[in-house]
Amino acid sequence: QEACEARGCIWCATDRANAPWCFFPEDNPYGYSLGGNTERTAKGWRVTLNKRQALSLFGDDISPVVLEVEFQTKDRLRFRLYDPNRERFEVPLKISSPGVTADEANYDVE
Repeated sequence: QEACEARGCIWCATDRANAPWCFFPEDNPYGYSLGGNTERTAKGWRVTLNKRQALSLFGDDISPVVLEVEFQTKDRLRFRLYDPNRERFEVPLKISSPGVTADEANYDVE
């Protein structure tokens, strides 16, 4: 608990299975925030994310990062995070995607 709180995290012991006891508060300085409006695509949406502050948990952070979400089937969602300014290796796996509308899906995305 002490190490958790020393990092600026919230400690909340719980009996709920697989729930973390230590987690970042919603307004923590780490991670990414929306860098603009959500752009609709043919099969989902795309948004740019910007690193919040200079603090880094792992180092070598990329900013900005693009998040693409594709509604592939009623039961399958694909998301892709990538650096829009530098090409990187991606596994060359092609998955057929008929694309569904969000109201047909058996999941929600916020």
